[in-house]
Amino acid sequence: MNDRAAAITGIGLISPIGAGLDQLRESIARGASGIREIASFDAARLAAQLAGEVPDFDLARHLASMKTYVDRASAFALAAAMMALNDAAWLTDANSSGSHFTGAAADQAGLCLGSAWGCQDSIRLYTTKLTSGDPKFAPPLVFTHGYANAPNSLLAIEFGLRGHNACFSGGWTAGAAALESALDLIRRSGGSSANHQRLLAGGMDALSEAALRAALAADMLSMDLCRPFDRAADGLLLGEGAAVLALETPRAARERSARVRGFLLGAASAGRADARSAIARAITAALDDAHVAPDAIDAVFASASGLPQLDAAEAAAIAESLPGRPPVTALKALLGDPMGAWMPVAIAAAIACMDAGVVPPAVNLRTPVSPDIHLSREPLQVPLRTCLVVNTSPSGYAAAMVVAKADG
Repeated sequence: MNDRAAAITGIGLISPIGAGLDQLRESIARGASGIREIASFDAARLAAQLAGEVPDFDLARHLASMKTYVDRASAFALAAAMMALNDAAWLTDANSSGSHFTGAAADQAGLCLGSAWGCQDSIRLYTTKLTSGDPKFAPPLVFTHGYANAPNSLLAIEFGLRGHNACFSGGWTAGAAALESALDLIRRSGGSSANHQRLLAGGMDALSEAALRAALAADMLSMDLCRPFDRAADGLLLGEGAAVLALETPRAARERSARVRGFLLGAASAGRADARSAIARAITAALDDAHVAPDAIDAVFASASGLPQLDAAEAAAIAESLPGRPPVTALKALLGDPMGAWMPVAIAAAIACMDAGVVPPAVNLRTPVSPDIHLSREPLQVPLRTCLVVNTSPSGYAAAMVVAKADG
């Protein structure tokens, strides 16, 4: 593997259909759905009451240290990061104290996180306390948890990360932006394990009343089913979760004999006046950045969320950019749309599927929106070496990443 790639040596995942790569793989294989009635806040007064919600989440199952208060989005990020660190075996007796990096290792360990909505639980709690009674009783601790970069701060403190630290808040492609930036940093960090950066990179978003109301006001939501790439689609279902990837150079991974889950080969993002052009540009640029030919893509993990015009634009862009018609799947019918967390969650799913050698079907699909792409209608048992992951945003912005299976 060339050193333009980033080796993925650890994956942490919190999703509506499981925590961790093994649970995700098993859930995808049996077509488990994470769509359920919203329980994390009172949605009874709202028109939409279904979403891809993470059930029975408890941070204490993932993190040994006790917390006085943690926002749901931050808790997802902390849990996913802890899983990624353990999976990557970065916290060893030689470089850790408890669950912390120390010394030079801490200076080389950094963080790139993205979120569309940030910490809405904290914002709502603080403003409610501020406006419903005596302002002096508004909790100052909660105020500090309302910033968009609060999860970054919490992770840096929890794990002793003193290296590069960046927060990306660019809407529904925020997680993609975090990963694209991390890939660039890994490429520029140097090749040996002595001086390279280790980066935790990914995204998180939590369901909130604010996000649900905003999606309702924009007429984006379906009331029952998410139907990606289907002519009967009438909107998306929101989701939530987090995925964090532990990234390092391939050379550094080899030098420490690390298990490699997969590789990020290339990434790109684009904005254009029309969504099809933006998506096509992002795909083409990502392939160029990865030095991968279109016909080398074995499967596409599409962003399709059930928004009719956006799905049609994505189908047209895939057909234009990948004339070899690789199989295309769409997982948001099972997960909901995790907003800014989609790209890292989808990359985790792609790696799980590459390990299993299967392209999962796009469920709830009856009448495809386009005959020009090869939509997976049933599980396809095929060798998967290189996959494309697409991330679209209702704003028209788009991102794409190329991910490869680990050798052996």
